[in-house]
Amino acid sequence: MENPSHADPSQPPSRMERLIDAARDGDADALGELLGNYRRYLVFLARTGLHHHMQGKADPSDIAQEVCLAAHGNIADFRGESAEEFAGWLRGILTNTMAMHVRKYLGTAKRDPRLEQQLNQSMASATGFLQSQLAGDVTSPSQNFARNEAFLQLAGALEGLPEDYRRVIVLRHVEGLPFAEVARTMGRTVDSVEKLWVRALAKLKSSMSDE
Repeated sequence: MENPSHADPSQPPSRMERLIDAARDGDADALGELLGNYRRYLVFLARTGLHHHMQGKADPSDIAQEVCLAAHGNIADFRGESAEEFAGWLRGILTNTMAMHVRKYLGTAKRDPRLEQQLNQSMASATGFLQSQLAGDVTSPSQNFARNEAFLQLAGALEGLPEDYRRVIVLRHVEGLPFAEVARTMGRTVDSVEKLWVRALAKLKSSMSDE
């Protein structure tokens, strides 16, 4: 099987693209490394996606593991070439996996298109927040590779934050809630939430600097 062509044939493939090519050619080690790069991103998305439906009723890490297992079994179905396309493919698997868990929790086998739409919107908001934190235009393949790496590092840094830090960032930036609503949701005063938010962003910035 020949490797797929890349978006810019004049440029050598990035490390992520090489892993994708190898994984599609049946290299289990390459696929394992590739999924390892995305694991904490998947955990972050699962955590934010399950927040409204079954918080505390499912482990986001277990959900991410299910997605990785499904990806192992269905890598031949992936038709993309880039890291962005691979991430999108994983998000599709994640949506289906989370929807299955939510339906099971609610005690219904009936498929509700609105549920998938809500989960997709939640993941789009979470992904949009990650992208918004990476300033600068991408004008070259090397910059695109660096941005992809930073994107995954940021997701990992968020997952590594203390729970209250991560939650205040998600409520404020992913869900877009005003501080008064964040305070009500977290059972805190507005003043304490604002101070928590400042500390959380500082910790996130520090974590990224340590990567």
